[in-house]
Amino acid sequence: MDLKAQTIATFQNLERQLQNCNATFKDVVKMNTYIVNFNPEMDLPIFRKVRKHFLGNENYPASTLVGIQSLGRKEWLIEIEAIAVVQ
Repeated sequence: MDLKAQTIATFQNLERQLQNCNATFKDVVKMNTYIVNFNPEMDLPIFRKVRKHFLGNENYPASTLVGIQSLGRKEWLIEIEAIAVVQ
């Protein structure tokens, strides 16, 4: 899978986990994203387009995006950590 497909799958997984906690992306207050071999000119537009699809156009949570050399498996290209506050 390429970065776009993995980013979509990652956001879908996050969405399912949030739903399991009766939460949505609106409850997310912080996101940390790690992209392997990050190239801002190519990868950032892909990430932003997928994020916009899941989170909308405004009120994004605080976020950090870090380019890294590798993740736990060589085929993984992206990892996202999300912290949600549910009341």
